[in-house]
Amino acid sequence: MENWKAVELVKDLLFGLGLYALITVAGLLVSMAVSGNSDMLLLNDEVRGEMAMQTLLWMIVPAFLLSLGLSWLRRIRMKNAALRISIVWAVLMLFLYSVAALWSGIFTVLIASVSFYLFLAAVFLGPIVYAFMKKLPAWK
Repeated sequence: MENWKAVELVKDLLFGLGLYALITVAGLLVSMAVSGNSDMLLLNDEVRGEMAMQTLLWMIVPAFLLSLGLSWLRRIRMKNAALRISIVWAVLMLFLYSVAALWSGIFTVLIASVSFYLFLAAVFLGPIVYAFMKKLPAWK
């Protein structure tokens, strides 16, 4: 692997971690608005899983917009780079959300939910939509 490819991958991962942090903060705000004033510690895993899926459903548009905004900050220059970034970010979100779901006991609910996959698709589409909006060239 050439040196510049490794640097680009590290940048993609760092921006992906930033995207995860921003989505987590936005998700916290959404979950506070959606769940009302129920105490999450007193609920069983299934109810907490359903609340998480409802939050993810509300997070689809904000996740797409945050992904689109970070694509602009990342200064993507080609369509193939946008595809690479989309894949890295989506896989990173899949990994981080899976680890968080395992830790909180809602992994099976998360994997079975359609809203989780729509959320991942929203993160995936951000850089690709940016590339088409900017009419970026493909690999030469």
